[in-house]
Amino acid sequence: EAAAEEGRSALLLYKKLSQTEGHSLNTPFNVTITVFNRGEGNAYSLMVIDDNWKSDKFRVVAGSNNFTLDYLSSGDSYEHQFVVMPIRKTWHRVRPAKMFFVDGADSESTLTHLSNSLPDMRITESVDAVEGAAILIGRILSFNMIKSKRGWMILAAVALVVICIQVYFIGSAVLQKRRHLRALEDVKKLQ
Repeated sequence: EAAAEEGRSALLLYKKLSQTEGHSLNTPFNVTITVFNRGEGNAYSLMVIDDNWKSDKFRVVAGSNNFTLDYLSSGDSYEHQFVVMPIRKTWHRVRPAKMFFVDGADSESTLTHLSNSLPDMRITESVDAVEGAAILIGRILSFNMIKSKRGWMILAAVALVVICIQVYFIGSAVLQKRRHLRALEDVKKLQ
């Protein structure tokens, strides 16, 4: 935001995630919050709060999602980073971080700014590389009809039942032929 008059601070709050898609359970990612002072004056008593990471969905595993600065001089910037780990499968709306500060030219009031908006994120179950590759190959082989691990488990169960039935009928036919051959041998011995 541009400074309206000389001597005022012009702060910009920028929030960035290390990855914007492909989030999975128990896989941490970095959140970076940067404050820029592009104005001609200093900003004092900065407080940045990013309360977007609720404890029922996420754990902050390194750093803190809030920080304070005594002042930020004209032309300076400050970068703060912390690590968040998803703990629940969900859709999550990433909300902007909030910044409160006192402008050096107008030291009587506290100003508030919000950071940039980020897209919603989807948290999914973790998939290891081998499992992911196997599902991809399976999707290709099945012409994209079976798309999940559960689908392949159901197909495997059905295939196992079909194989067991096939083995039963083949075994029955073989036993019947053996009985028939024994009966023929017994008839030959009697003659």
